[in-house]
Amino acid sequence: MNPLASAKCARRVLAALAIMTMISLTAGCGSGSGIVRSLGGGFSNSSLKGQYVISQTGIGFEQPQVGTGTAPFSETIVFTADGNRNITVTVDDFDQVGGPFGLTSPEAGTYSIASDGTGSINIGGSNGFNFAITMIDDNHFYIIEQDFFATASGFGEKQDTTAFTAAPSGTFVFKAHNVDSSSRVGQMTITAGAISGTEDLLTPGLLSSSTPIATSVAMSAPDATNGFGTFTLTDGSSFRYYVVNSGKFYIMSNSASGSLEIGQAEAQTGGPFSLATLAANSSYVFGSSGDTSVPVGIHSAGVFTSDGNGNITGGAVDYVQDATVNSNLTVSGGTYSLASNGRGTTNLTLAGGTISPQIFWMVNGNRAYFLVNSAVAVEDGTFSLQQGLPFTALSSQAAFVMDGFDVTYKDRVGAFTPTSGGFNWNQAANSFNATTGIGTLTALGTNGTAQVSSNGRVAVVVNNVTASGASPGVVFYLSSPNTGFMVQEDVFGFDIGGAFTVQTSP
Repeated sequence: MNPLASAKCARRVLAALAIMTMISLTAGCGSGSGIVRSLGGGFSNSSLKGQYVISQTGIGFEQPQVGTGTAPFSETIVFTADGNRNITVTVDDFDQVGGPFGLTSPEAGTYSIASDGTGSINIGGSNGFNFAITMIDDNHFYIIEQDFFATASGFGEKQDTTAFTAAPSGTFVFKAHNVDSSSRVGQMTITAGAISGTEDLLTPGLLSSSTPIATSVAMSAPDATNGFGTFTLTDGSSFRYYVVNSGKFYIMSNSASGSLEIGQAEAQTGGPFSLATLAANSSYVFGSSGDTSVPVGIHSAGVFTSDGNGNITGGAVDYVQDATVNSNLTVSGGTYSLASNGRGTTNLTLAGGTISPQIFWMVNGNRAYFLVNSAVAVEDGTFSLQQGLPFTALSSQAAFVMDGFDVTYKDRVGAFTPTSGGFNWNQAANSFNATTGIGTLTALGTNGTAQVSSNGRVAVVVNNVTASGASPGVVFYLSSPNTGFMVQEDVFGFDIGGAFTVQTSP
């Protein structure tokens, strides 16, 4: 057995011992093997075919050589699906306390996909690892881990294996997050594997602004089969990168220091930029999440309108921070800046005060990565041009993913489809208790209501998704019909949020 599989197997044993003492609490909670009912669509097992890379973060049992508690982790997985319910995992890079750890031999698995795009993945059989998945299209999916000993959430994307011939080349914008420790956004130019560029790095309460970056060890050529390589920056940060295609790659820490930093980079297009790039009377929807000094953290979503000349003229913001709900705050004004290289700032004035400013880098003329320049949170996200105004209703079936914390760490994945005045909602979820080290796995089909505002803010109630049976409120912000960001808001002050994307099935 390879080292990573051995370490994870030991984690499963530790979790199993704990579960035996808690079996009465977990019995009857449902199965993580799939969604209760299909919403309809044209997906099938053949929708998942080719080579994919998954980038995810979560929390679970520590590696046994370090301890028997729980700790956060970052993970990147590369697998090949045959279109007929079989997969082969060839890369499983896992960062946790005592890491990094890596897969040294392939691991077999199985999967199933229902017509609405929901389904499951198993790696390693009955003693292996389990995931719930929802397809966005044949090339993209949302995913969560559904194991008693760990929970996680992330995103999967098909790799273009023809791009594995050389290290990425050109100018890229990147975003990366290290749990509880840092957020960074910036721009890098890659020439023959050598990186030069500028970044903004936020550690708790401290911003290093417009800092030069460069490689001390250039990017290696990617592995010809799996598309991964390595590079090291002059600040000592060491990374693995994973090619998606010629214009995108994921990154994850490759350091023995215990860093959990994970992120992505996309080729920058559309420059040079100016204030007019954020065009007059155009609206931009954003979503972000991050860590604070307590486990609960922060999720934010909103929309702002620009005048094309450096001013914010309106909008709305919702955020939940450390169990405090801030709902439908009006954006009464503000300013923004944008340099020719794509670096900009926004300062939003809200009813009753302000929120921390964003520092952003444009990926293209319509979309940007940003971090929040906050003294109390490490938070980052994206914003994009809002299209489809004015909105009157949810229009199409969408895939979604959510993460956060209520009384436990919570991850959800699934799909919803509009009905007259509401929607049907299917989810798979994992509620992981970091004290006991036990996850509660559920699959739920339910429904809800939605009140759509013309600016794309949607007030939603999803029925019966909490253990108490309460009906929590969720706020959607639409960047286009049935694509956007979400923040859960209810009387409990849960900090849960995520994203949703309209599905495109064959």
